[in-house]
Amino acid sequence: MTINSKSIFLRRVHEAYLLKKITKRTATHFKSVYNKFDVKKKSEADEKADELLTELISESVIKQRR
Repeated sequence: MTINSKSIFLRRVHEAYLLKKITKRTATHFKSVYNKFDVKKKSEADEKADELLTELISESVIKQRR
C-alpha cells in the first residue's frame, strides 16, 4: 500500500498499517472514505487521526521496547 500524500490522516493510517495495528483492507477502506470527504471534513479527519493514531503508535513503541 503506497501513500504519497501530505495528509496527516493518510500518513497516520500508513504508519498504523506498517506497525500492524490495522490490516491492509482497513487501511484501504480508510483511504477510500477519506478521499470522498470535502476539504472541511478532511481537515477534521486529519486532526482527529493525528490524536488517535499517534496514541496507537506510541503504545506500540512502548510495547516493542519491553
